[in-house]
Amino acid sequence: MSTTAAPPLIEAFTAEPFSAPEKFTQFCSNGGKPLGGLVGGNEVPGSMNAIFDVINPGTHEVLARVSEMGYDEVNDAVKVGYRAFNGCWKDTPVEKRIALMMKLVELFERDHDVLMACEILNGGKVSELAQGDLTHFRACAEYFADVARGIQFGDGGVMELEGGMNAYSFVEPWGVVAGIIPWNYPVVLSAWFMIPALIAGNCILLKPSEETPLSALYLGKLAEEAGFPAGVVNVLPGRGELTGKFISEHPGVRYIAFTGSPGVGQAILQAADRHGTRVKREMGGNGSAIVLADADPEIVARMIGKNANQHYGQTCSTIHRVFAQREIYDDFLEATESFMKNLKIGNQAEAGTQLGPVINSRQPQRIIDGIQYAKANGAEAILEGGHAKVSGYDGYYLKPTLLRSEPGSRSNPQEVFHCFVNVQSVDSVEEALGYANDTHYGLGSSVWTKDLELGQKIVKQFRDGTGQVNCHNTVAYGLPYGGQGISGGPGGGVNCEETLRDYLQTESIFVAPYPG
Repeated sequence: MSTTAAPPLIEAFTAEPFSAPEKFTQFCSNGGKPLGGLVGGNEVPGSMNAIFDVINPGTHEVLARVSEMGYDEVNDAVKVGYRAFNGCWKDTPVEKRIALMMKLVELFERDHDVLMACEILNGGKVSELAQGDLTHFRACAEYFADVARGIQFGDGGVMELEGGMNAYSFVEPWGVVAGIIPWNYPVVLSAWFMIPALIAGNCILLKPSEETPLSALYLGKLAEEAGFPAGVVNVLPGRGELTGKFISEHPGVRYIAFTGSPGVGQAILQAADRHGTRVKREMGGNGSAIVLADADPEIVARMIGKNANQHYGQTCSTIHRVFAQREIYDDFLEATESFMKNLKIGNQAEAGTQLGPVINSRQPQRIIDGIQYAKANGAEAILEGGHAKVSGYDGYYLKPTLLRSEPGSRSNPQEVFHCFVNVQSVDSVEEALGYANDTHYGLGSSVWTKDLELGQKIVKQFRDGTGQVNCHNTVAYGLPYGGQGISGGPGGGVNCEETLRDYLQTESIFVAPYPG
């Protein structure tokens, strides 16, 4: 008698208990002084005399006080960056740059618990997700080390042209480049910028979000300990409208990698374009999922629910829009409701928490506005969402939101950035694709079906940078992660060979015999 094994139970990302290690507490206290930016190997207090509090969003506890960097610090960082670039860094052999990076990886892993504290206590993540985020640092470094070993640096092969002329390409780093990093994945997105930029031979300005600057500041200290020359790694904490603006307007910054909202990305592009700075942007999404009639509604509801709740929906390609074929629509909606209403809301450092706090005091109202907009445009609330109380904690907690709406309803056209799912029924794949592609965004979408061949045909028709069959929020080193529409561009995304090439410039050299 044969038996069929029961499918594994799919649970949301879940917290284990966590408390701050002493090394994190000492780092944050900084001897009683605000943490400064890192410029040219020195901690600097900032010329604007502006200090901001860095908090735990689950408790409102002030973790650290940080100095905001102004124009003078940005300008100084550019100067010392070029001093290091021209003095030694651009001529440092690739293998030595890789060796320094791998030393940084070792220090990162040595201080794993400190970085976990940054992600959990400052970023608001549950430990299961934070742990996965930290594994990216080594994976990213090892991938780009391999890529760099296969890329031409310096002179290329010589072509012989007419009249005795020779020509060849000359490849070198830009010089000083900047990464403007958001608050939702501070370690991952810092790695995706700084590792290829540094291995390519650039000096960097790392501008973390004012919400989550601790991991970037700690990485800057580790880079100094690893032996990176002074001026190669500079960290400039501050608000986007000030520090970020000064970076995007500075003519000495040759390339900017930005992740954030479409509005800010457009502003950075316009400012940088005045002096010809290249800009690569990833600007969020409004992810969709198509559920075909052959899918098991219980299993797929839990898988989609887990992805919709990854970092409480504060992930750029989060599933907000679901299009389920009519045959399983009711069962899928019921299973999704069961999964979402049973999410354990709590503090991110407390055992068992699955839905923790959003990042700051502004986000709850933004999310509630999104819920009200959807309802005003025809969506029916199955789970209302709204504020949640967590006993013993004064944080930014919200309930999950589950909506149903009529086919074709555009009741949530914008990115909501929370555990917010709107489900519509569809009669056909063609109908679902039309609705899924009816958005200005284009970061990532998925199809859920037992028919893998059909699933692949469908995802190739998404107007997204990433198409996924029976998975979502998926990345792999060697494949580009980027967006279409207002979600991204230009360039080939991150995590691929083209990413490292983005941090290099190519000049064509022609040499003719001296006449006469």
